[in-house]
Amino acid sequence: MVVACLLFAATAQASPLDEGYAMERSGNLEGAAKFFCGYSQTNLSDKKWAPESLVKCARLLDSLADSFTERAEKKCYWSGGGDPTCMQREAAALNSQYGPGSFEYVHAIVYIPYTGVHYKTLMSKYPGSKYAQEADFYLLLRELVGHPDNVFPRVKAYLARHPKGEWHRKGLLLWARVNEDVWYVHRKWSWVLFNYQISPEELLIRSEPYRQEALRTYKILMKDSNTFEGQAAAREYAVLNDNRDDSVVYSIVNDSSPGTLAAWGIEAPRPQRPAEGTSVPQSQIPQISSPKGTAAPSATPGDGRAYRKAPSVPKRWD
Repeated sequence: MVVACLLFAATAQASPLDEGYAMERSGNLEGAAKFFCGYSQTNLSDKKWAPESLVKCARLLDSLADSFTERAEKKCYWSGGGDPTCMQREAAALNSQYGPGSFEYVHAIVYIPYTGVHYKTLMSKYPGSKYAQEADFYLLLRELVGHPDNVFPRVKAYLARHPKGEWHRKGLLLWARVNEDVWYVHRKWSWVLFNYQISPEELLIRSEPYRQEALRTYKILMKDSNTFEGQAAAREYAVLNDNRDDSVVYSIVNDSSPGTLAAWGIEAPRPQRPAEGTSVPQSQIPQISSPKGTAAPSATPGDGRAYRKAPSVPKRWD
């Protein structure tokens, strides 16, 4: 009788997602992603488990984007010359495995990012889910390119929707980082945007309010020193307060990247990087061609941070 009760209890606690979690624990992240994405596609009406499968699928695909891009680069560029259409085919192949629209190739940064399509499904199908705030934040990260007059209202609207708690802190961190990006663009490149009709002194005057707003916001976050956002703010405040930038651009220009979830303190399993001493020899690294007039893209970071700022004129401001 006792054994029967124990077996019944174990069965009652079983989850239809257990197989995916087992693959994740074993390090088979691609297999886990296929499982969670597949479950969400075939069981979208499952109110109990579909939201969780959607968010697990989204987190894993975001985490795998770096390794997928590296794999595609080896296939498409190692023979020399570079072939953007090959990268586009690789993105299409990923979409056939993980769902339509999951990935897209962005040639400006030679990268195949995750689009957040499963987060979009989560927001539309289960807006009251406990995962909705995470989805809302992730989708905002994909809307940060453009004129500051368009980007800032999006961030403000997000902060209004999430007036407190962890997701408000992440919104404040984003607000500070976007202000720092605008400061950087004004300070470095506004002379081009204003058709050479502005002095270096005027550039400093125009850019300084954005630096001050970023510093003010970082100081607010630093009060929560035990949080990811507070600790990130402290590091970035120290650099910006010294009138330096951190060489990372998250927004505004079209060769920016908000980074993966790890750049915002959202935990997700990451593929194991090659062990030290096993890196590819420099002579075997492919040379990637960029469109005319753009700087060569920097390597995809392995720690979830956004792309390094390149010494090139912004390609998109409006």
